[in-house]
Amino acid sequence: MGKAPALRLFGLVVGAFAGVYGLAVLALFGFQRPILYPLALSDPFLDLAGAERVQVEVPDGTVPMDLSGPAGAPRVAFFHGNAEQIGQTRGDAALAEAQGLAFAAIEYPGYGDAHAGTPNEEAILGAARAALAVLAGKGEPPPVCVGHSLGSGVAVAMAAEGRCRKLVAISAYTSVVDLASAYYPWLPARWLVLDRYDSLGRAPSVTVPTLVVHGRLDPLIPSAMGEALAVALPQARFVVVDRGHNDIRDRELWATIGRFIAEP
Repeated sequence: MGKAPALRLFGLVVGAFAGVYGLAVLALFGFQRPILYPLALSDPFLDLAGAERVQVEVPDGTVPMDLSGPAGAPRVAFFHGNAEQIGQTRGDAALAEAQGLAFAAIEYPGYGDAHAGTPNEEAILGAARAALAVLAGKGEPPPVCVGHSLGSGVAVAMAAEGRCRKLVAISAYTSVVDLASAYYPWLPARWLVLDRYDSLGRAPSVTVPTLVVHGRLDPLIPSAMGEALAVALPQARFVVVDRGHNDIRDRELWATIGRFIAEP
């Protein structure tokens, strides 16, 4: 094969690769929110048994918040993961109440029984602010903000804004950009990710005592991310447990959270 045909073949191969790469990038960019929020617009799970349901007003509708637990007890405001709804936090509510804590499960726009459009970072953080404002309107002091997985970024954001008296981040990431870069190293994530949940960037603004708990066996979010976030948080304690990602919220974890909340 002569030089010219070889160059043409090389050009065709490079062009084909560039085309496939471009299509892959466009597909991930276009579908990133369905990937990040897999339970959005799905049928609702049952609400928390015996809980008081409050409809929280947000700019484009309402999101539900389920309140349970003993009156006057320290309140946990719980922000769930991306593949959950508040109806799936019954076990957490029961375990928190066993520690003498009150529980508030806050839903995200577009999830379950929420009537408030589709989820994105701005909408979810707005709903979290509105829900915490409802609790304050009931005369409650700032709650302990607890977030798991995606919800850790919501909890960190609320704490950075001074809306929480303590913070618990479970299976936490540094940012969604960092996660996307880890999952798709060939993707220019810093240019493409829309909902960033930059917990690492917000960390210096968190001035309350913080507990960061991560599963040593977590296959979805590496424990190194949780540790890096804990290092960046001014008053954080980092705890590693022999759990994965979805089995970490057990009795032992809530006992640890209960002791942390009880500390002066």
